[in-house]
Amino acid sequence: MTVDEVLGGACLVAAVAALAVYLWLVIRRAQIIRLMTGLGLFLTGLALFQGPAVLEAAPGVNVRLALAALILAVAAQIAALLRTRPAWTGVERRNEAAP
Repeated sequence: MTVDEVLGGACLVAAVAALAVYLWLVIRRAQIIRLMTGLGLFLTGLALFQGPAVLEAAPGVNVRLALAALILAVAAQIAALLRTRPAWTGVERRNEAAP
């Protein structure tokens, strides 16, 4: 396997994961703010489906670095969307700024 085949496969895996998480987000937590913040994940996932075709058409290190950065972006966005936050109880939890 060449590096391009591995990177192309990783693009497809990340794309499927991004779309699956966004779909799960729509089904389980259909809040408008979550849908809008998750839109970047959805669009990045769609873009990654073109990863293998881009690798064949455009030689160079910059293309490979850009695709690797998109894969890392999908991983970070999935982690951010799936983390759980406690419900707001009305009490301010942030620290007061010291004078």
